[in-house]
Amino acid sequence: MILHLVVAGAMAGLTWLVGWWGVVLAALILGFVLRDEGGRPWRVALGASEGWAILLLIDVVAGPFGRVAAILAGTMGIPAPALIVVTLLFPALLAWSAAVVGCEFGRAALSRRVLKRAPRTSSCGAETV
Repeated sequence: MILHLVVAGAMAGLTWLVGWWGVVLAALILGFVLRDEGGRPWRVALGASEGWAILLLIDVVAGPFGRVAAILAGTMGIPAPALIVVTLLFPALLAWSAAVVGCEFGRAALSRRVLKRAPRTSSCGAETV
């Protein structure tokens, strides 16, 4: 539960600071850190969607969300609720992909480090350091 709130907050905060690239950055880091638990890509994706939902809620309360959504939906030729779904699906897909990449990168780095530490044998069968 705590991890979930941290992920949503990190996604919202980084998106606020650096734009949608913040989702990718946070998900890469989370996938790397959570590599022992499989990267948890679905939880990271859900947290990204919730982070963006928080940002949308802030915009609903403090900004002209209704007017902008109606204009965008009309321009794109889709209903406004579908626009909201697509808006929340975008960070989820970005975060899922980046968390998987971060997890695999972490596993590859860890396996390389473990292989370097493993005792090597010489052609005679003796261990070398």
